[in-house]
Amino acid sequence: MLVPTHLIKDSLFVECETFIDMKPRKSSFFLVHIAGNELYDIQLFPRKAMELLVGEKLYLNCTVWAEFNSGVDFQWDYPAKQMNRKVTELPERRSQQTHTELSSILIIQNVSLQDLGKYTCKASNGEQDLKESIDVIVHEKPFINVEWRKGPVIEATAGDEMAKLPVKVVAYPQPEFQWFKDGRLISNRQSQYSLQIKDVAEQNSGSYTLVLKNGPAGLEKSISLQLVVNVPPQIHEKEATSSNIYSRKSRQVLTCTVYGIPAPEKIQWQWRPWTPCPMFSRHNLSRRRTVRRHQRDRMPECKDWKDVSQLDAVNAIESIDTWTEFVEGRNKTVSKLIIQEANVSVMYKCAASNKVGRDERLIYFYVTTIPNGFEIESQPSEEPIEGQDLRLSCNADNYTYENLQWYRLNLSTLHGEEGNPLVLDCKNVHHYATKMQGELHFKPNSNYAALTLTIPSISLEDEGDYVCEVQNRENSEKHCHKRYISVHALEVPRLKQNLSNILVNVSDSIEMRCKVDGTHIPNISWYKDEKLVEEVSGSDDRTNVEIVILIGTGVIAIFFWILLILIFCNIKRPAHADIKTGYLSIIMDPGEVPLDEQCEYLPYDSSKWEFPRERLRLSKVLGHGAFGKVMEASAFGINKSNSCETVAVKMLKEGATASEHKALMSELKILIHIGNHLNVVNLLGACTKPNGPLMVIVEFCKYGNLSNYLRTKREGFSPYREKSPRLRVQVRSIVEAVRADRRSRSGTTDSAILNRLLMNKSQAAPPPPLIQEVDDLWQSPLTMEDLICYSFQVARGMEFLASRKCIHRDLAARNILLSENNVVKICDFGLARDIYKDPDYVRKGSARLPLKWMAPESIFDKVYTTQSDVWSFGVLLWEIFSLGASPYPGVQINEEFCQRLKDGTRMRAPEYATAEIYRIMLSCWYGDPKERPTFSDLVEILGNLLQENVQHEGKDYIPLNDSQSSEDDGFSQVASSIQQNSDEEEFDLRMHCHNIAARTIRQTVGWFWHLRSLRG
Repeated sequence: MLVPTHLIKDSLFVECETFIDMKPRKSSFFLVHIAGNELYDIQLFPRKAMELLVGEKLYLNCTVWAEFNSGVDFQWDYPAKQMNRKVTELPERRSQQTHTELSSILIIQNVSLQDLGKYTCKASNGEQDLKESIDVIVHEKPFINVEWRKGPVIEATAGDEMAKLPVKVVAYPQPEFQWFKDGRLISNRQSQYSLQIKDVAEQNSGSYTLVLKNGPAGLEKSISLQLVVNVPPQIHEKEATSSNIYSRKSRQVLTCTVYGIPAPEKIQWQWRPWTPCPMFSRHNLSRRRTVRRHQRDRMPECKDWKDVSQLDAVNAIESIDTWTEFVEGRNKTVSKLIIQEANVSVMYKCAASNKVGRDERLIYFYVTTIPNGFEIESQPSEEPIEGQDLRLSCNADNYTYENLQWYRLNLSTLHGEEGNPLVLDCKNVHHYATKMQGELHFKPNSNYAALTLTIPSISLEDEGDYVCEVQNRENSEKHCHKRYISVHALEVPRLKQNLSNILVNVSDSIEMRCKVDGTHIPNISWYKDEKLVEEVSGSDDRTNVEIVILIGTGVIAIFFWILLILIFCNIKRPAHADIKTGYLSIIMDPGEVPLDEQCEYLPYDSSKWEFPRERLRLSKVLGHGAFGKVMEASAFGINKSNSCETVAVKMLKEGATASEHKALMSELKILIHIGNHLNVVNLLGACTKPNGPLMVIVEFCKYGNLSNYLRTKREGFSPYREKSPRLRVQVRSIVEAVRADRRSRSGTTDSAILNRLLMNKSQAAPPPPLIQEVDDLWQSPLTMEDLICYSFQVARGMEFLASRKCIHRDLAARNILLSENNVVKICDFGLARDIYKDPDYVRKGSARLPLKWMAPESIFDKVYTTQSDVWSFGVLLWEIFSLGASPYPGVQINEEFCQRLKDGTRMRAPEYATAEIYRIMLSCWYGDPKERPTFSDLVEILGNLLQENVQHEGKDYIPLNDSQSSEDDGFSQVASSIQQNSDEEEFDLRMHCHNIAARTIRQTVGWFWHLRSLRG
């Protein structure tokens, strides 16, 4: 029987089936083999690159799968084939049911570095060729190499399903390994070198170390990774139930305590009107829960939220304070919203966020006129008199409570079997009290209900305890208040003391008392010669009558009192010398009250300003004077964080007197009163507690005072140096933005402007490397723009001090500090300079005064005002544009100098001043203080010059001294012409605008130092 090949080529066994005598018959199975010579596949074992040490044996197996009866010729190619190495090749053949396996085994004993490379096995049957290759790596000795795959720090989020600490290990032979966390062995075994942590929690954060060992070779390597588990913010107050009822006119503190890793960037307070909000829909809620699986509460989906602001708030805001506090072993961020006076019911929300999540707390701030939302009122009193009508009113806030009910307690049921009183249980008050009917009504123009119980003509039997019961709408809990009513029996009025005859002198006063007992309160009538004098309702303070008999001596008494008043006022009037108190240079405008008395009443809030001495590390002395010194110090945590900041500390020298201590304490209070400003050295804290020196902590400014700085920069002064286009655009936009701010709302604060400018900076693209500014001012050249910028900033700082009713009295370049980013700050060096050795201070009488900077009215009349500070500002401008030269060069400071100043003689223009700058100086030196510009005027003028300087790049810079003749005495005669030409100066002194220095937009303002201190 012939069978076609295509029918059985895929079969291994076949049989033949037929019919004989109509019965089926089958043959035995036949093994079918179709002869052929095809090579199916070739493989080289091991399948991946093989690693060996020098001296080990190489074993490679090359196997071919082919048809039955196939013959295969094997050929090996390897690196050492041409070196006559001893290589063994062993052939093998195995017949399977469907094919034949043919193998060639390559064996090299004691491999060396020469055996490293690619090994190729070739198989051929004459018609078909197959080949396979493998890399053999030979190491000279055992080794272990390990490195990070994603860096030394791995971040994960609490709640993640898994966190992986990946490492890359290259070693031979494969080492043993162990993982440690914070030095402790991790028990669970890992199948790979990388560590996997499931169900990530905050406790998984820490330092992880992988240790790899090769015992026989004596090798050990380790690598450490830091796992940071970030935790979404969690507001703890959400877990506790708190009252949402707040009394009207009360001061309230709302708190949000937040824990998260990293700490929340900020805690934002917002508010919205008291209107209902829809809850999250099912779709939104499930989506929010997926994203925020750590947030457990459902929040209403309220809109139209507004940021809480002290300037625009329905309830007056006292402050918003945020700080870090160590609570329960964790650093938590605490934010308190202090509401000065609760008047309007609103909804408040605090929100905290970090890079991995956000949490919110919704506060229903319900304001009520009822304390705690529930009270009892009794009229006319809790102790009525027999026969009066008593009205008991149970007032409850309708938003919180319902089901008001009056009860009268049964005193016998309120005592146990042994006669001991029982505690009133509001839940079961109906078991031992009698229900009483009251009249329910709602108060007009309010949101509370009143249940009034009226007892007409009360009797002694009505005395007892009355209870009002209410039910909470939210949780159905019952609450109750108890009021005991004591009924007084009626008494007939009776005299306690009879009147007697009294002998008095003419013009004397006489007091007669009528003491009466009885209930009700009796009416008392006084008669003189049977005529009614006065009729009053008896009380403790109205049962007496005073009769004053005046004859002609009354006129003398009036004159006597007037004389006393005049003497008293003359004693209280402060002398001019008293205005300048002790060591203080910046003072409050004394007005009608001496400075000492003002300082005594200024508050010092230790909870806000007190700083622990143990967290302050003093360093070098920055300055010292006759009575005090200023030291550089390191303050740990003074900015509400765990960082260390450089500060300046003002303190008294050893042996300071009580008056000097009081003066420094007064300056501390004044600094608090003045407040913060960008261009004034600001207070950071103080150490005032006993058992230690009094220390005032202020900002640190790294570049020292402006006078010294300008002198050191004289050689590098480049008035025409071109500024970057980016800077010119920024300054121009800032000036316009600040002007728009002041036109739209005069209440814009300096810090608010600064925040907006810094925000704009952070959102802008980084500048190209070619126009980056040099951070170190010592390396940066000084330009005309810098001089105008310094003048402008000082004017802004003085404008702020003037708005705070403060007079500086010693405004000079030596009292201006230069900080980072070209920011200048006004200060005073009184305590850090010995004025008895400083040539700038000239003796006048018993005092040493800075005569070169003083206005004529201060020199001759001892009058110090804001306008005398303007005069000093003009001298300061002269210092700036002379690059730190001493004013009135070559002039002897004596009485003749003072008289010439009074007669109208003024300094000529400094070397680098333009015509515009010199006109500003002359306007500051008007003899009449009223004609001098205000600091707000100066801010506007200098702001315009600053902007023009940026726009024109110094094209209009023409030093006045190029055209002026030199005068040996340093004066320029402009006495009366200044007054006559004032209309020609074309100064626009009307607009008031704030602006900050051109360079403050480039970086956030850092930590500065301050040497404004006390004067002996």
